[in-house]
Amino acid sequence: MAEPGIDKLFAMVDSKYRLTVVVAKRAEQLLRHRFKNTVLEPEERPKMRTLEGILDDPNPVTWAMKEMLTGRLVFGENLVPEDRLQREMERLYPMEEEE
Repeated sequence: MAEPGIDKLFAMVDSKYRLTVVVAKRAEQLLRHRFKNTVLEPEERPKMRTLEGILDDPNPVTWAMKEMLTGRLVFGENLVPEDRLQREMERLYPMEEEE
């Protein structure tokens, strides 16, 4: 099933390929930092209905698409180099030791 707003996402980029790459890279960042680096406010986060109640959706692709729709996620050319961005993200959102 297509995500609501997919037409808006296509309008934000020059190709479906770029949309795929941007969403995949952002989803990877969200997973790596356990969603602590999201630009979404708690009420904007994607939700899912479970037996335990309504919880945050654990799908990072859905989160990345939702972030793009807010307009607060910056992507494109002439941005901070990816390795420098990764170092800054790790400084801001340190990885927790897994138990």
